[in-house]
Amino acid sequence: GFGDLKKAFAKNVIDGPALREITEEELKELGVKKVGARKLFGRLLCEALPDCERPDLAAPEGMINVTGFSVAEVGEWLTDEGFGYAVKNFASHTVDGPALLDLNEDELKLELGVSKLGPRRRFARRLCAVMPGCRNPKRDDEVAAWSASDVANWLEEKGMGKYKKAFANHEVDGLTLPDISEEDLKTDLAMGEIGLRKRYRTELCKLDKAFCQRDREGETAGDAGLGGVDLAQYLQRAQAFLSAKEKRADGAQAEAGAEEEKAQYISLDDLLKAAAQRRAEGSARGDGAAPAGEAEELQRMAADIGAEA
Repeated sequence: GFGDLKKAFAKNVIDGPALREITEEELKELGVKKVGARKLFGRLLCEALPDCERPDLAAPEGMINVTGFSVAEVGEWLTDEGFGYAVKNFASHTVDGPALLDLNEDELKLELGVSKLGPRRRFARRLCAVMPGCRNPKRDDEVAAWSASDVANWLEEKGMGKYKKAFANHEVDGLTLPDISEEDLKTDLAMGEIGLRKRYRTELCKLDKAFCQRDREGETAGDAGLGGVDLAQYLQRAQAFLSAKEKRADGAQAEAGAEEEKAQYISLDDLLKAAAQRRAEGSARGDGAAPAGEAEELQRMAADIGAEA
């Protein structure tokens, strides 16, 4: 069913190896404009490749079999779930059941007409409810019943009132409030202040401990600055790093308990002195820039900490 692409594929020298690696974005470049057609191409290609595995989305007994939905049935599902305004776009992109289960954020936002952040998060929750194997914890907390006005009041109370209009424009209510990531705050809601984005997550966590997860929307513990530690804890970690380097350099084996006790009393000046000493040793040995580079990095981090303290 993709015979009309032969010319474009030939022009772009798409041979077997290239075909195996082709992406949906590249399919768009090659003229496959409809979301549903790109999803179908991907499924057919995967079926043709012996080493390609796709998740089994067959519905268990008693669950709606979304994989069997036609384009028209997807439209009915959208209407039932409150997304009737997007039915025409989904139909024009020939989104059937299998394609529905394979949609991504950009496709919803840029091609299928679900442009507002709140409805996209709501869509994800509704879709998760009919997707085999998808975790969709039931929300029975007080916040889940908040209206957009309640969200605006909460933002005002927590010092983020300047963004309540943006939240309202994106139809963010209590159900979708915890699903907003820091990246959403920055891009969709134009919250430019890093501190306010951090405050949002902190205040959200205070509402309910279930909202404290940091592993949502690609966010990891590594995104948390110094990993959430305070200045004293950071200095302890930095000193432990220096001590480990020194032990490897001279072969000394210190007791772990003594090292931990020493780390409790390290000061910023001690950290800077140790970093300078490591840099001097690296220069004297002339055996590579690694020790000096590490010392420079510790100096830079220590200087940053000193400026913040």
